[in-house]
Amino acid sequence: MARETEVKIRISNPRSIRNQLKGLRLVEIHKRTLEDNVLFDTPDRTLRKARCILRLRRYGSRWWITYKGTPDADPHYKSRVELETEVTDPAAVRGIFQALGLVPVFRYQKYRAQFAPQALLHGRKPRLEVALDETPIGDFMELEGSRAAIDRIARQFGYSHRDYSTASYGALYLEECRKENRTPTDMVFQRGRKHARQRSGRSRA
Repeated sequence: MARETEVKIRISNPRSIRNQLKGLRLVEIHKRTLEDNVLFDTPDRTLRKARCILRLRRYGSRWWITYKGTPDADPHYKSRVELETEVTDPAAVRGIFQALGLVPVFRYQKYRAQFAPQALLHGRKPRLEVALDETPIGDFMELEGSRAAIDRIARQFGYSHRDYSTASYGALYLEECRKENRTPTDMVFQRGRKHARQRSGRSRA
């Protein structure tokens, strides 16, 4: 089974980070695109209790279904089983989930651009991928790869373990709601405003 290891780092200047990534010879493999995610679970939140997720994602015009298992016990990195495949009929996927008793429990959006080393262009799987995420609760850099590769690129930007977060966007959103004494719903951008920093959302991922 495939595994992913990743961390999130909150950033304040995505444009500066983007320019530095180019200087480090990381190329943009997916341009900045709106990503829309819906998490599914049982009515009693069986997956959430196990810290697993089942997600249907739209990234541009493409759709993906993803399962992520329970993360390993690690204070610095989130490492777990990840199974993912592209789907061409999202309505059928939703119907299957419904037939299995699964319901949508949390929707979250972000604008994401993805970067990887030049080696990817020559058919080799990169040991590191970098995503720049603009979300309704702020901007983040997500690093995915080996622990050594994550630490190496993080140091290039002046970050260390103390800056790493293993929290999901749902958990970060809930934390934001608690700070602002707001009721969580879905973490989505305000309709009609692409770059809005509207802080709304629904709980859980």
